[in-house]
Amino acid sequence: MEKKAYAFVFAGFFITDKEPIEIFREDVTAEDMEEIERLVKEKLFKSSVDVALAPSIVPPDQANDLLHEFGNVIFNRRDDDA
Repeated sequence: MEKKAYAFVFAGFFITDKEPIEIFREDVTAEDMEEIERLVKEKLFKSSVDVALAPSIVPPDQANDLLHEFGNVIFNRRDDDA
């Protein structure tokens, strides 16, 4: 069977009084990212799955929608229940 790529998302947020560009570490190595990918693969997926990660920040104009959706997932609410 041919392997296919599927996107998945970790939704979360961080709280800071600084601009996002100021808070991310600049010394993250390729090995660090490989370790994070290994942990995600090991803890979330079965062994036959490959994982690739690309960290990013949600643009500010989309953040409120994402947080609302994230809250619904956490509290198991549907939009019509909110």
